[in-house]
Amino acid sequence: MDEGVIDRVRSVITRVSSSQAAFSELVGISADKLSKSLNAVRRFTSLELALIADAGDVSVDWLLTGRTREPALPAVEPSTGDEIRALVDRYAAAYERLRLLGRRPPLPRLPAPPAGLAAGAGRALAERAVAALREHGVPRLGGLPTAELAAAVEQVFAVDVAVTALPGGADGLAWQSPHGRLVLANVTSQFTRQRFALAHALGHVLAGDAEQPLLDQHLTPGRQRAGLEQRADAFAAAFLMPADELHAAAATPVTAPVSVQPGAPAPVTEAVSAGLRLSAPVADAAFAALVGLFGVSAGAMAARLRGLGLLDAARQAELSLWTAARCQHGPAGRAALLARLGAAQAPRLPARLVGELFGAYADGATTLLPLADLLQTPVDDLFAALVAEQAAGRRGYADELAFLP
Repeated sequence: MDEGVIDRVRSVITRVSSSQAAFSELVGISADKLSKSLNAVRRFTSLELALIADAGDVSVDWLLTGRTREPALPAVEPSTGDEIRALVDRYAAAYERLRLLGRRPPLPRLPAPPAGLAAGAGRALAERAVAALREHGVPRLGGLPTAELAAAVEQVFAVDVAVTALPGGADGLAWQSPHGRLVLANVTSQFTRQRFALAHALGHVLAGDAEQPLLDQHLTPGRQRAGLEQRADAFAAAFLMPADELHAAAATPVTAPVSVQPGAPAPVTEAVSAGLRLSAPVADAAFAALVGLFGVSAGAMAARLRGLGLLDAARQAELSLWTAARCQHGPAGRAALLARLGAAQAPRLPARLVGELFGAYADGATTLLPLADLLQTPVDDLFAALVAEQAAGRRGYADELAFLP
């Protein structure tokens, strides 16, 4: 194992835990395995690096290479503004080309945003957005895989959603114009951060905040100062963790194996009351199950439960320190965690926009150049890929463009 990797792991241990033994328990790696890895006797596994990154709020890439900055550090380079403008201009050019071809349909109206910048306005906007998605056949938002959530947002709100490497290590970007709506989330191993960034940026678009590109550098939910950022944070929390779904899930008996501390109260099993309040406190087992089910961080879940009156301040502070390893216990939980971490590192193209550009080409209205420009792929390479698909007798070429480099 590279000494640099070991040094960076040691720096995480020093920063987040009182001892190596305590860190071992925190992340769910046996003390013997951790010791051997730190002494270069064995290599850290992919899952172990993911668990360490989660505990330290860093990326796996930073652990492996040291090139990606830790989120707590500023990462705005002088060129970031130009890179962001160039990125947004690619989408603006695609929207304009489609408009000139008469192939850009009018954007549907969005839910009317509540007045004000307070957190309450963000939660109210999230309730309207969730209701709109459910009207279009999305029965449950909490825990919906990020890729499926992005597809639903594109279909219902005509917001083009992409996951791509953002300049400066930014978390997300929002932008809207009369002809297009855009949400970008960063490619990262930190899937909970990516998911929150996507929802946060969507909140900006639905609220009408993003007529100028809004770049979110290292989101710190609960510690934002600007009113529109606080509103977007509140939107993201209520959107990813709808109140009715949380109460219903918390009222369901926990059957999966989870880590419960000695002396902890029994899991919540009583039905939700008419006033949306549980008659028992949220126990360790129930909290771990909620974090795993909704695919959010322990801190985000604890803050949301506190806002719903299900936790007091002391309990929120305690649960906010939990790691993904503690919440997703056992082989099945860790397999799910690893799958989510891997999915967050896969780029996603805006399927709706790609489909419109490809449709214009397929109908003879334009060349492949507009699509190649958006994908940043040489037009000859794109054409060769399409010819290969045709030669194989396959259909659905527009959908398969998502797998091109």
